[in-house]
Amino acid sequence: MKRILSMLMVLSLVTVSNAALADDESDRDLSTLAVQNRQYSLRHEFTGWVGTLPLDAFKKGLTFTGAYTLHFNDVVAWEVGQFTYSHAIESELNEDLENLETPAAATPFEWVSYYATSSFLFKPIYMKMAVLNSNVVFGELFLLAGGGFGKMTITKRPVANYGGGARIYFGKYFSVRLDVRNYMFLNKDDIQNELWVALGAAVGFK
Repeated sequence: MKRILSMLMVLSLVTVSNAALADDESDRDLSTLAVQNRQYSLRHEFTGWVGTLPLDAFKKGLTFTGAYTLHFNDVVAWEVGQFTYSHAIESELNEDLENLETPAAATPFEWVSYYATSSFLFKPIYMKMAVLNSNVVFGELFLLAGGGFGKMTITKRPVANYGGGARIYFGKYFSVRLDVRNYMFLNKDDIQNELWVALGAAVGFK
């Protein structure tokens, strides 16, 4: 009788162990299915943006930007060159000051004319989203940092920049980007910070 009970206990342990191993394999299969390869991968990317430099109270910058980016893999990329031209638009505050009976002179301040930078991108988050339970949209979030050269209305300055953004893919070759970056125009006397917010369209291919 004891021998029979012992055999039953051994069989029970073997059955439980096999079930646990099967569950582990099932979990591994599910996790593998959950983490999928990217639907779209880029190598060369050409991007154009329309944006703004909104921080100055007297003049806002309307910007036009173009860039070429080389993607080393799905996580790291190099924005080899980005060039931005800024057109200054007077704000209502500046017009109100000029329309005073005794015009008030604004504190001398420089505005951005143009700048050229190079930056490295880090793309840690890849997204797969369902829209209205009918369409699947792919995208990514990215961070970047770099530097370059900038021309103000009076001085020329080195530039450092950092920021981030989001991309939504609309097919294998086309995507839309929203970029938000802080540009620091450096001078021995001061640092002028400019916030750049821009919406861009990108064409990319392997």
